[in-house]
Amino acid sequence: MVSGQSGVVLGLGVLALLSVGPLVVALRRARAHGDWDLTASLVCATGLLASLPSVVYILRGGRQEQVDAFGDVEIGFPGWVDRVGTVANGLLLVVCVAFVAHRLLLRRPRVLLAPLLACALVVVLALSDGLHGQPFLVPRQLVLIAVLCAAAVARPGRPAFAGAAAAVLLFTVLSGAEALLSPAAVLRPCRPDNPCGLLGIHYAGVFTNENILSLVLVLGMPFVWLGLRGGVRVLLVCYLAFLAVVTGSRLAGVAALATLALLVLLRPRLDGAATRPAAWRTLLTLPLLAATALVGLALPFHHPGPARLGDRAVIWDMARAELSRSPLTGLGGTAWSAKYPAGEIPAAVSPSLHNQWIDVLFAGGLLGLALFVLLLLYLALRGGVTGLPVAACVLLPVLICSVLERPWSFGISNSLTFLLVAAVLLPVPAPRAAAAAAPASGASRAASPARTPRPRPAATARGR
Repeated sequence: MVSGQSGVVLGLGVLALLSVGPLVVALRRARAHGDWDLTASLVCATGLLASLPSVVYILRGGRQEQVDAFGDVEIGFPGWVDRVGTVANGLLLVVCVAFVAHRLLLRRPRVLLAPLLACALVVVLALSDGLHGQPFLVPRQLVLIAVLCAAAVARPGRPAFAGAAAAVLLFTVLSGAEALLSPAAVLRPCRPDNPCGLLGIHYAGVFTNENILSLVLVLGMPFVWLGLRGGVRVLLVCYLAFLAVVTGSRLAGVAALATLALLVLLRPRLDGAATRPAAWRTLLTLPLLAATALVGLALPFHHPGPARLGDRAVIWDMARAELSRSPLTGLGGTAWSAKYPAGEIPAAVSPSLHNQWIDVLFAGGLLGLALFVLLLLYLALRGGVTGLPVAACVLLPVLICSVLERPWSFGISNSLTFLLVAAVLLPVPAPRAAAAAAPASGASRAASPARTPRPRPAATARGR
């Protein structure tokens, strides 16, 4: 790490410490308004437990990267970190089972369709694994199914968004603290095929690489805006956008600026009566979402080649050549990552195909792709015109990142699973009459109108 980089990292650490104050204010406000409940705790716990191995590894041992026989950075953790992951996954599984039991036995909630659609896609990928000789229902697949089943009986809307926002902001604080204590541990080296960003660094924080951190930041921006209350949320969203640019990921920088612009333009909100947005907002958001989705779907099949896209173009061509082996059900959720131990692909591209669309098509075939499209359409349209601004702000960063990354994993649980859970818990706008009877925006539970007391029997008798 050179002197210029150390100054930038020190500044990031100071900014993280300064963000603690707004974060505490926002979380205390969420608690006071009844936004934090078991659903918020579930989403936040999902984010923290799924990322626990990476966070513990970076905080305890720094960034000790090993090189494999191909000259690439080796994928995987030491044995003790894997044991931490096993414990974290087991604990998350227990949390999900307890959450489902509590909701079904005591609350009797309405079962939500969006998490079940996502769960169906996970099951299709797991079945495809079994059909093609891969292990069927590996532990992280079971955890992913359990989390989505818990989401199916969770409380949609602000509680889920608040839990996701808390997890994202806690990751930024941990990354900033590590930047102050061990500056070299939060950076990854710049390479000719992966040059540094605007500030001359690759900022990975407490994650294994800058791409994971950048996706957490970008996909978390809408949940900070929608899940928290007051003007402090705008400050925190701008802070996340800045960090996304600082990571060095060009895709994340574009997605962060586009998401911030859409949030400011549409100003989505979850409170109050479901008002019909202006026609120009509908005319803007629907074509924007559709065009971004079409670009992501078409790019792996019509791309400019390795000269512009590097290894992504190569692996997309490899995946396309194998689609004919099982066009209906795909090759399985773990089929692509299994190519790395076999020596067919380098480590850097083994986690995914770096495009959400071909990743789903390769793993789940046409059936998986149909379920994924159905999930996106349901999330975008279930709230009608009144819910479109909220849905658009949540889905736009996902669709932008889907062009060159895989933000949502349906094969196994990972550090981004909690953002998938929050996304499938999009709320349906309340009717105007119901919203008018509810407490006003920003009102606490204590400020709710009291019930009119019943007249006492003696007073009633005097009136007879």
